[in-house]
Amino acid sequence: MTTSASIAPIITLITDFGLRDEYVGVLKGVILTLAPKVRLVDITHLIPPQGVQTASHLLARSCTYFPPGTVHLVIVDPGVGSSRSILAIAADSHYFIGPDNGVFTPVFLRAGSLRVHRVTAADLFLDNVGATFHGRDIMAPVAARLAAGLALDHVGPRIPVEDCVHTLQETGIRTGDMLQGEILHVDNFGNLCTNITRQEVEIFASGKEIFIWVNETLIPFCHAYADQDKGRLLALYDSHDYLEIAINQGNAAQELDMAIGSIIILSRRRPDFSNSPS
Repeated sequence: MTTSASIAPIITLITDFGLRDEYVGVLKGVILTLAPKVRLVDITHLIPPQGVQTASHLLARSCTYFPPGTVHLVIVDPGVGSSRSILAIAADSHYFIGPDNGVFTPVFLRAGSLRVHRVTAADLFLDNVGATFHGRDIMAPVAARLAAGLALDHVGPRIPVEDCVHTLQETGIRTGDMLQGEILHVDNFGNLCTNITRQEVEIFASGKEIFIWVNETLIPFCHAYADQDKGRLLALYDSHDYLEIAINQGNAAQELDMAIGSIIILSRRRPDFSNSPS
């Protein structure tokens, strides 16, 4: 799997580095030194620190929109400097580089074709690899060389996908007449992106009315933001077919005091909050 010589290779970047420090710039400098013709695409550098699950969710939402041969570099690495492995993956004509901490679980689950290698070829790394910035010293150089045409076999031994870390699949938890999900991402508009898919909702509802609530607040289901008046809460399916909580021209995260990890409930019965403690 190589990129056509007539098309500049693409590397996408997902990190939790933020934008205050030099980390993102240095990462790009390493890549451009080794692969000067590469096109760099920033997916996001604002993953919450150590937010492996959020990075995994946003990788799954974005990677399929890129052409074959794209290299996806994901550096959210709370285990940096430890014995955790670094992976190089070929999946459905794309490459993926990053730590073996579960961030690639959606790739493992959805790929039609899959090869996984452990990155061990030290001759591909920068000199004097440190213990705190493997993204710069190991992952960026390997990503650059793959984008420039290096064969995947050269990065290290192939390993079974079963030997890699898998996180729990992003899905709601169904208990009787209730479906519980959680917030995986809060976007720039304050929209609350959940782990509940349209398919899960439709199976759970089975054609019947369902009720959505968070923090003892019922949320009406709509098809578009404009279905509600300005400043009013709503639930809808986002552009990736996941359930989202939003406010038309407002910030749902602030209004509901919710963040990543907060719980959302779907029920087949209208909830009764009248006996809740005040």
